[in-house]
Amino acid sequence: MPDKDQMTSHLDNAIYGPPKLHPDEQRTYLGTFRERVSLLMSIQQLQHGEYLPSFEAELKAHPDYQVIFNGHTGMAALKPYLQIAGQLQRAFTIVQDDFYGGQPTDSGLVVISKTAINQYPIKVEDKAGNQPASAQQNTSEDPSTFWTKMKKNLGL
Repeated sequence: MPDKDQMTSHLDNAIYGPPKLHPDEQRTYLGTFRERVSLLMSIQQLQHGEYLPSFEAELKAHPDYQVIFNGHTGMAALKPYLQIAGQLQRAFTIVQDDFYGGQPTDSGLVVISKTAINQYPIKVEDKAGNQPASAQQNTSEDPSTFWTKMKKNLGL
């Protein structure tokens, strides 16, 4: 006869489902873990579409990555992102459980790897530098490094 702890555990699993490992982290990253995320966009950022070029660049740079979309975003906002994922033949999933939330600041999409990559930064605004796509191209040609900027600021 199983002991009381095993019976309680079995009943809890039957009623509530199996326990999740790091549920807050999985809620934030649409069912996956932070260590696998390459790019994170909020629902609000998806709806405005300002980071569409950053999303496309991330998928082109990593052909083996996948995308998870939050279905609470709405199909009108997801359509251009789904088209890019389809054109680039990337696997994607749409999750719509209440567990993931539908507020503007909740996650709208994540680009993920199958294994841990521990990439920093992951937020699209940090990767894009809060600049429009045309300004991003100009800054990539800037030859100054961190140390030359520091020397210049310190007057050295």
